[in-house]
Amino acid sequence: MVLDRDALAQRSMERLAQVVGDITEPVLETYYARHPDARASFEHHGLGHTRELEGRMVAESLYLLLAWVEDPVRARIDHGTAIVHHNDTLLVTPHWYLGLVDATLEILLTTIPAEADDERALWLNVRAEFAAFVESLRSEFIRPSDGRPLPELKASNG
Repeated sequence: MVLDRDALAQRSMERLAQVVGDITEPVLETYYARHPDARASFEHHGLGHTRELEGRMVAESLYLLLAWVEDPVRARIDHGTAIVHHNDTLLVTPHWYLGLVDATLEILLTTIPAEADDERALWLNVRAEFAAFVESLRSEFIRPSDGRPLPELKASNG
């Protein structure tokens, strides 16, 4: 039986909840290991509530992934201005923005069984589409980014 994108995403999310539970800590550990300088940004923008901001942004990353599966146009509308705002106003680079989504995806991908190629392919496709979208927004930035290419996802093979 071939499952549609929504059903595959639902299956992945249910397994993620069962296997990992609260993903906040593993996502943040993965994220800060790759982007240690982002910690100071969370501390600054958290205004004394860093943990709450971190948790909210992890939840937002998970929501973005689901929204991209369900309705990529809506996700583009929701995040198109957010990514530009984060770069220009909050000084959150596209590497950091994508990095948190990547860290979320990496934790998700560790829970997908090796034989679930359809699920893995779904999430890798979502990541490729989202990374291309982030890249396309650089021309909208007022504050130029450093121009470095966005990284590839460091995905587990299951």
